[in-house]
Amino acid sequence: MAFFLDLGWDKKLILFGIKKFIFFTGVTAKISWIGKETIDGMIEKNQPFIICAWHHDIYFSTWLLKEMNLTALISSSKDGEYINHVLSCFGFRAVRGSSTRGGISAMKQLLRCLREGQSVAITPDGPQGPIQKVQEGIIALAKMTGVPIIPWRYEGNYCWNLNSWDSHKIPKPFTKIISVFGQPFYIPKSATNSDFENYCHQLEMLMNDLIPEFKQQS
Repeated sequence: MAFFLDLGWDKKLILFGIKKFIFFTGVTAKISWIGKETIDGMIEKNQPFIICAWHHDIYFSTWLLKEMNLTALISSSKDGEYINHVLSCFGFRAVRGSSTRGGISAMKQLLRCLREGQSVAITPDGPQGPIQKVQEGIIALAKMTGVPIIPWRYEGNYCWNLNSWDSHKIPKPFTKIISVFGQPFYIPKSATNSDFENYCHQLEMLMNDLIPEFKQQS
């Protein structure tokens, strides 16, 4: 469940501007989709899934994933609070926590969401990196629930990159964007903790393999 800290008027004004800019970018961008039929089929059958996205793609995931009725895992930090405010405006619910703060409680809430048929979104290299390296929590969650992980990335031909640890990506208005979903990735119930590192590497490879698809289509 999402909760909000009280923010000053200056922070609220900045967040208001960010939400309006996301909307403007979304309505002016030319967006193409790859692999979305897999997600659409699962949604139609009420089958939950786990979206795996890199941390630097959070900003515009607010627009690209807004119609998927997702619950996002968001850090309990101050930065996470700002992300929470923006995502909630686009219809996302939130579970607050991370590998460094509130992790056990967050995992329990995510388990409950998936077992109740709600899909979730996780950035397994967040909240502090290392960049594009999968941490084991998403693997454990998929194993315990039997729910597939869906790798997802987007690319745009005109983007800014912030001076942050993840070089966070901000697409410019009127840009061409391709949003790419990979095939479902299942973790078997028989997987042991010693297998998790291998599954993390496999998921990283699946995420990286989405990029050639973008280059072929752009």
